[in-house]
Amino acid sequence: MNGERPQPPGPGLKERLLRSALDRGAGLLSRAESSLPLRCLRRFAAINGRDRSLVLGGQAFTALIPLLIVVAAAASGRGPTALADRLAARFHVTGSSAQAIRTLFERPPGATGAFTVLGIVVLLFSLLNLTRSLQRTYESAWRLPAIGVRGTLNGVTAVGLLISSLLVLSLLVGLLRQVPAGTAFAVVLRVVMSTAIWLLLQYLLLSRRVQLRRLLPGSVVAGVGGALLNLYSAVWMPRVIESNADRYGIIGITFALLTWLILVCVCVVVAAVIGAEMGGAPEHPGRRWPAALFVRAAEVPGQPDDDAL
Repeated sequence: MNGERPQPPGPGLKERLLRSALDRGAGLLSRAESSLPLRCLRRFAAINGRDRSLVLGGQAFTALIPLLIVVAAAASGRGPTALADRLAARFHVTGSSAQAIRTLFERPPGATGAFTVLGIVVLLFSLLNLTRSLQRTYESAWRLPAIGVRGTLNGVTAVGLLISSLLVLSLLVGLLRQVPAGTAFAVVLRVVMSTAIWLLLQYLLLSRRVQLRRLLPGSVVAGVGGALLNLYSAVWMPRVIESNADRYGIIGITFALLTWLILVCVCVVVAAVIGAEMGGAPEHPGRRWPAALFVRAAEVPGQPDDDAL
């Protein structure tokens, strides 16, 4: 009557509860987006971590088989089944499964010559492909460009360091297990040495472009993860090898090895992603959860804007 505009009705109880719930959801989602697990998941998806793990696993398999053949030939002086016996002990298999491994890697009695030109070429080609894929995985996780031949040389050095370090570590762990409380010391040694190895390994794979202190968290994750994977493999691999050997015979051993290598490569990719996140690598431009939709949805429908009054 006095020319005053009627005040719009305030939001009802239902609208206030809806707005409160959506505000809480937006807050929880915003905090979840900044948490380490979800940041790692986004980075893993941004670098196609699943596909990279499968590719790395396949390339590791094609590099491992020629390498094992060469090692079996070099170790033939200790007996035709020296390598097979070592693998059977490593995966804790006995009986028919161990015999299948011996049949797969046993060197024929009349075989002569440890190496062939074709075998060396296949081995080097497989290792080079594995090196490039591993290096690209770390460079992608850290959002660093490839640098050509110099980067490849660093990658080859890193893989050579990895193979030699694993051999030395395996020998040391085998010796420690023969002393009292050796298993506990072996686990500690494995974690410490693996951490140091992966620290230098990442430094070389990234072509010395990231400071060592930023690589340390990822090295610790890789060292601890490697120890856990070793314990898990001691329980899981014997069952897989025995099951595959009973079903498919000798070829089942290769299926089990491929499965194990894919699992190892998944852990490597995950360690690269976690290390990049904890080391402060640039964020990948990926799709983020639309937290703003919660804010828009929280607006009460039908409530007029203040500027329209």
